Amino acid sequence: MEQKTFTSEMVEATLQLWCDNVVAVGKVHVENGNVEEFANQLLTDNYDYDKGKVLFKPTLAFGQHTFRPTKEGALAYFIGGNSNFPDDKGFKLKPWVKVWYNKFDYILHNDIAVVQCNIHFIGADDSHIFVNKSFVFKICEDGKTRIILHQSSLPYSR
Repeated sequence: MEQKTFTSEMVEATLQLWCDNVVAVGKVHVENGNVEEFANQLLTDNYDYDKGKVLFKPTLAFGQHTFRPTKEGALAYFIGGNSNFPDDKGFKLKPWVKVWYNKFDYILHNDIAVVQCNIHFIGADDSHIFVNKSFVFKICEDGKTRIILHQSSLPYSR
């Protein structure tokens, strides 16, 4: 029988996979791979755009494109190059060479995990940023864990 109840181990594995995928997109881009195909597959595998609904608020999104309820909008934020989203430069293309999470907490509720954490990004140019994240992970009908809410913001500063 497939797993239908979230566990602590699943939360940590899903967060780590998300971090690893950020690095993977940048690596495909640097190596002149098909970054659009790769990022699109990551969205299919890790976000519930294809069969459900996703609430996504990217860190650097604003104006009429603040929220990304479509796979097209999420892909544009990740890799840029979409004239419908002219302000998107491709956040995941930097490339980021190391990404990790810390200061995380979560609530488990049956097939759902509600998660808050900090995500740290190290760029190939040795830059370092971190953002505050909230995720809701869901065990979908096919047994795969997918994101149904992804909210990201820069930390408050005075």
